[in-house]
Amino acid sequence: MTATTTGFRHDPHKSVPRSSWPRPPRLLGEYCTDLSFMLGSLSIVMFWMFGFGILLGAGAIAAGIATYRHPAVEGNEPKGLEALLGILTGAFGIAAGLVFLAAALPNL
Repeated sequence: MTATTTGFRHDPHKSVPRSSWPRPPRLLGEYCTDLSFMLGSLSIVMFWMFGFGILLGAGAIAAGIATYRHPAVEGNEPKGLEALLGILTGAFGIAAGLVFLAAALPNL
């Protein structure tokens, strides 16, 4: 047996005023996988610029770790692998920059 009501039903989602402006994406979230991979790739390409590749690699590792720990990425395997790829390219860029600095500094 079902009963119908004619009373007022309160919907909590409709009582919250919403803005018509679009929200910008959160910087430290699932969107930083591309940033991490881009910074890591640039650190590999620019390893010869006397420390600039090392800074880019550090930024890639920081962005990759921040992305990998984000709750939206934890259950998403492709995004997690992209974040890991950004971390690895950043580490390789740092290693290449350090090898270049070790070889170039004694000759200056």
